Amino acid sequence: MLKVDFKNRRSRNQFIFYSAMIALPLVQVLIFYFGVNINSILLAFKDYDRTTNTYTWVGFDHFTKVITEMFSDVTWAFAFKNSFIAWITSSSISMVLALFFSYFIFKKGLFRNFFRVMLYLPSIISGIVMVILFRNLVDSFIPAVVVRLGGEEMLGLLSNHNTTMFMLIFYNILMSFGTNVLLLSGAMSSISTSITEAAQIDGANRWREFWSIVFPQIFPTFLTIFVISVANLFANQLSLFSFYGSHGDPQFSTVGYILYKRTLAASYAEYPDLAAIGIILTLIIVPITLGIRKLLEKVGPSNE
Repeated sequence: MLKVDFKNRRSRNQFIFYSAMIALPLVQVLIFYFGVNINSILLAFKDYDRTTNTYTWVGFDHFTKVITEMFSDVTWAFAFKNSFIAWITSSSISMVLALFFSYFIFKKGLFRNFFRVMLYLPSIISGIVMVILFRNLVDSFIPAVVVRLGGEEMLGLLSNHNTTMFMLIFYNILMSFGTNVLLLSGAMSSISTSITEAAQIDGANRWREFWSIVFPQIFPTFLTIFVISVANLFANQLSLFSFYGSHGDPQFSTVGYILYKRTLAASYAEYPDLAAIGIILTLIIVPITLGIRKLLEKVGPSNE
């Protein structure tokens, strides 16, 4: 706790300097976080009057409307299903592979620097550029190669509805490697070499070293990444807007894609519905996120 003696000039000047340093970030938090979110929460209980161009209090009308829409519109059913499928597959596969590559880099495997750069490269290149490259690869290049090798003509893997969802998930797994590998390999690099050397002297193989030594040491980082992925469950749009704009097929929609499209084209009268949707989704995801975090903290390995 900062103790200030206003009778002491030095102490007083330190307090003024400290206050000046934290003033700007504090004002930014108050305005751009609390101010925006409080206004959004209140907006869910209001309705827009086109005559007076003002918002009036209507209670829970928008919540009733939105919940009814979610249960009656098949697009929302697709969106919730696809969001959970995308999270389960992307998180599980991406995290396992990120752990594997991070450990490979940590153990100074062959071409480790090449893999580090190549895995992080998609995070540096523009997302639109990566989408164009990926679309041309799976929709033009691969079908052309199949025909050239004597196969039958085929639809592009993104154009074919039987493989579209798989390709979208595959693309997002590729895009998620960079940040995860960077964070996990960074956490592994802080592990003392004396610990791993002692495990090797005791006869531990690579699997035992990873599971009993390395993973417990980086578990807090792993937990943070995983919990963030849970919290982003309804925000993930699977890059659908980058691939299809506002014209994506409803059967491949995610909750994040629906929200992004509706927010992009929303008028003042539609903001209350979006605010209500945001509150409902928050009430769903917060207990799930906190529950999974509590569970992982309880069953996860200790680094002691």
